[in-house]
This record gives sequence, structure tokens and C-alpha cells, in this order.
Amino acid sequence: MNSTLAPIEHRANWTAETLQAQSAAWVYTLTEDDIAELDRALQQVRQKGLVVPQLGKTDFPLPQLMRKLAPFVRELESGLGLLQIRGLPVARYSKDQCSAMFWGIGMHLGKPWSQNQRGHVLGDVIDEGKTMDDPTTRGYQTTTRLNMHTDGADLVGLLFLKQATQGGESQITSAIAVFNQLAQTQPALAEHLLKTQWYIDWRGEESPGQLPYYRGSIFTPIARGMTCFALTLYIQSAQRHTDVPRLSALDLAALEAFSAATEDPALLVSFKQEAGDMFFLNNHFHTHGRSSYTDAGGPEDRRHLRRLWLESAAWSGIRPPVMQTILDNARSSWDKPHSTVQMWD
Repeated sequence: MNSTLAPIEHRANWTAETLQAQSAAWVYTLTEDDIAELDRALQQVRQKGLVVPQLGKTDFPLPQLMRKLAPFVRELESGLGLLQIRGLPVARYSKDQCSAMFWGIGMHLGKPWSQNQRGHVLGDVIDEGKTMDDPTTRGYQTTTRLNMHTDGADLVGLLFLKQATQGGESQITSAIAVFNQLAQTQPALAEHLLKTQWYIDWRGEESPGQLPYYRGSIFTPIARGMTCFALTLYIQSAQRHTDVPRLSALDLAALEAFSAATEDPALLVSFKQEAGDMFFLNNHFHTHGRSSYTDAGGPEDRRHLRRLWLESAAWSGIRPPVMQTILDNARSSWDKPHSTVQMWD
């Protein structure tokens, strides 16, 4: 086998079966002591009148909880690449109080990373009545199925505040397992995915004066294994720009093979999150998606998640160039230093 296609040995090279067998390494359930510590930190920032994004980890001290989470954080940063925190009692708190506790935990994992041109650092994943036919729409603003993809940050965190009546299951796949499978079964396509610099649509969120697209690899070898950056729908939508080269038959075959592998039942884990669950994912090692869903009732009954994108110190200086492009754009154009998120109902 070509040395560039040699199997990647890594903790994040998991299958659906092996991941579920290791749940003790990435799933943590909050204790009453943990919740009490979160509550104390919440009351402290509230009394000081601090709001997102002005409060950092020193404003939200969690010494006992973070000590317990230390091995889980190591797994998130460089091991399995996942962390599920269960048991936040959402019925005991308002949505915004839960969101403040989610933010507080997130600040112990990394620095906030703006998620869009609006400068959102605590984003809402909720139906905004949009469709993907609009070239400026992003999937989290719709109820449609989200194909398997990566986000534009080192770590993504989701707080589940309210689930949909039907659908809305979370889906994850190890991108390293996807690469290993393709390298074994379709090596020519795996090599094309590895070596191609794809054109990716900014979908209207480029910095002033920038081209409306950027370029990057889907797979990037690094010292600690392999990273993945996969926005295949945005590769497709970049074709709307007349100066972007047309996708070749080989390009399309490679993208189709990649998408099919991310949905292989042997690799794909699908699960329904409960209200109060927090889920953190290492974007360098995984793709994730979501089934379509149906909301019931009025606007207040919509499926509602809050999202963090985080810059991890563990990835400083080693993140792949395409992810650094996203970070540079966020810092130069998306960041709104004086913005606030109203946290108190």
C-alpha cells in the first residue's frame, strides 16, 4: 500500500461498536455536587452582572468538576475526541441560566470562536424558516437533514435545551475510520481526497475584499494522525462562482465515496440527545450530522440547541491550514469584541 494510505492508528479511529463499548471514557454524568458547584459559579457571575462573552473561566470557577473532567478533556483534545456531559437539570433553571453554565464549562475547554459574520459566539441552532436553496443559508438554520460534515473550529459544543417532537437525532462518524476504510477499499479515491485542494464556498461570509471562496484539503496528515475538514455541500455550492474550476468526474466520485463512508452503518453512531445534555466534539477527528426533524406548536416549542465553537490550546500551531483559514477569518472579520449575549431572562 502507498505509504500515504497506510492505516492510521489512533484513539479516534473507532467504529460504532467500539465507541459504544468505551462510553465510560467519554460520557460523564453530573452529580449533585457538580450541579451545586455550577450553581455557585452561576450566582457569582450573575451578582457581578457579567454577561457572555465578557466572562471567562476565572469568572466561572469549577475546580472540583474540572478535576473530575480532566481525563475526559484529554480524550476530547487528543484521544477519542468526544465528551458527553449528562444531567444538567434544565427544569430547575431557565434556558439562559443553563446556557450560562454551558458557556462556563466551555471556557475551561478553550477560547470562544465566532461562528458567523454576525459574530455569534453562543449560537442558536434553531429553525429560522430558511432553506438551503438560499446560498447564504447555513444548515443549522433549517429543519432539513444535515449531511455528515465538520464545523469550522477545533471543538464544537452543543447544549440541548429542547428536542424536536420527531427526528433531530445526532449522528457522528470517526473521520479517521472513514479514511482507513477508503484507503483499503478505494485507494485511488482516498488519495485524490488526500491530495486535492478543494474550492469551498464562503456562502457570503468572507472578509471584505476576499474572494467568495477559499481552498483546503478534506484530509490532512499530521504528526498525531490525520485531520478532516469536510464541507462537501459548500464544495458543491462553490460551483456557482464562475471562476471556480468545474468539478471533474474524479472529484465527484471521490466526494460521493467520502459521503457514503461517513454514513456506513458500521461507522455511524446515531442517538437522540435529551434536554440538559452537553456534547463536545473534536472537529479534526470527526464528521457529524443530524436527521431532519419536525417541530410542534408555536415558536417557543421549537427544537433549540445552543452552540459553542472553541479554539483549543492543544491545537495551537498544529491545526491544518484550512482550519487556520477559518480562524483567521473569524478573528479578522467575524469577531465583534463589544457584542454581548443577554443571559438573564
